[in-house]
Amino acid sequence: MTQEEAAKKKKSDLVPRVITAAVAIPLILGLVLYGPPWAFFAVIAAAGGISAWEYINITIGDELPAAKWLLALLTPAVMSVMYFFPTHLLPALLFACVFIFLFILFGYRDQKSSTHHLGSSVTALVYAGLMLGCIALMRQATGEAGPLWVLMALAIVWGSDTGAYFAGRALGKHKLYPAVSPNKSIEGSIGGVISSVLFTLGFDALFGTLSTHWVSLELWQVFLLAIPANILGQTGDLCESLIKRAHGVKDSGSIIYGHGGMLDRIDALIFAAPWFYYFVVWFTSQGPQTPG
Repeated sequence: MTQEEAAKKKKSDLVPRVITAAVAIPLILGLVLYGPPWAFFAVIAAAGGISAWEYINITIGDELPAAKWLLALLTPAVMSVMYFFPTHLLPALLFACVFIFLFILFGYRDQKSSTHHLGSSVTALVYAGLMLGCIALMRQATGEAGPLWVLMALAIVWGSDTGAYFAGRALGKHKLYPAVSPNKSIEGSIGGVISSVLFTLGFDALFGTLSTHWVSLELWQVFLLAIPANILGQTGDLCESLIKRAHGVKDSGSIIYGHGGMLDRIDALIFAAPWFYYFVVWFTSQGPQTPG
């Protein structure tokens, strides 16, 4: 593809991206701010099921088509146990793993691929299910301040993308990891970290002004929240790129108009979500509180 063709394709992709963002952002904000906790969890669980489907579609594909359906259903089920019956998570996870083993044992088409199928299935369950589910646990644990914590998490992750993009465009000279993601630069990565810290400071000040439920963060908490979350988010982005490159796939799917698949949009959030939850539990006075 020539540079001119690439530029035209990039321009043609812009319109659907803008349309999707214009529709999705108000819906997401409405759900986070005004939706009941169970509705928010339902959307997260659905995203987990779709992400598990996409992961299996990339790694296993048509080698074992039923695996996509299995993980698309099993992942939200385990996420539901994690959310509503957390003390039963371990047995649910163990039974799910046994079920996956039995499914592969009696359903494989090629013995040589069976261990690969097992690994991909269990990884999908943990990656798309348990890790992503932590964002719903964070909202649940922080009670009335939960919606604000979700917005903070989204601001840190997606704000990083914005900072990395502009810093990379303006200053990017040194490749970050060209074998996995050739367009990312070290300068862009640093810009993403700085952007996350600034977004955290800004949203913390805004929430402290607008809401009585928000307990303002100390400066050390800002850095402890934003920097690890940013690094984890960037790592999640690279890991999804590695998975796609390993299987010769450009996008994880096509479910989001103009944006590819679900994993393409939330890969960074998946990796950062456990840190958001445990930061709230370990380093703030806001969690855990009333279950959702």
